[in-house]
Amino acid sequence: MKIKFCGIRRLEDVTAINMLQPDYMGMILSSGFRRSVPLYTAKQLIQQKSTTIQAVGVFVNETMETILHAAEQLHLDVIQLHGAETPEQVQQLQQITKLPIWKALRIGTAEELETAANFPADCLVLEGNTGTAVGGTGICADWNLFAKRQWQRPFFLAGGLTPENLKQAIAVVQPYGVDFSSGIEENGSKSPEKMKQIITIIRGA
Repeated sequence: MKIKFCGIRRLEDVTAINMLQPDYMGMILSSGFRRSVPLYTAKQLIQQKSTTIQAVGVFVNETMETILHAAEQLHLDVIQLHGAETPEQVQQLQQITKLPIWKALRIGTAEELETAANFPADCLVLEGNTGTAVGGTGICADWNLFAKRQWQRPFFLAGGLTPENLKQAIAVVQPYGVDFSSGIEENGSKSPEKMKQIITIIRGA
């Protein structure tokens, strides 16, 4: 199972990540959010990370030019869109960048689940419908709703995952990967101990 630690902001977070070796390290590259980082900080974080860990740039309702500039400057491995981006925008980014394009979608109903299943992204990041809030809210999705559908494509389960509820979430939803942000924080900062607990639960070491 793939593991993504998101909302990384500090070099000490990268030090912990390098020791624990999740598959993906996510950074919020759109401004205005608590976990946002400017490009120069993101560049430092990426330069310090292990080459075995892929860098994910998270964007919220950004222009195509902004996304392309960041992807080129940072040599991103994955672009994740976390706003109201359309299928057409996703397909355009796929064609231009040749990078995997992930789309985060908030799911609260069976109808929203069906829409997500047909969204033309390389991978989906599915979380609960949190209203106007964008990611990192610590609110869990309705896992039973997700479990009702047979998925033919990879998706990450996100939203409210913690070391305490992870085993149950995996058992119910059986996702391709899991995405953590607030669930690996303590007092607003990333917790190496909580990250380690996640790795131990999933990989057993």
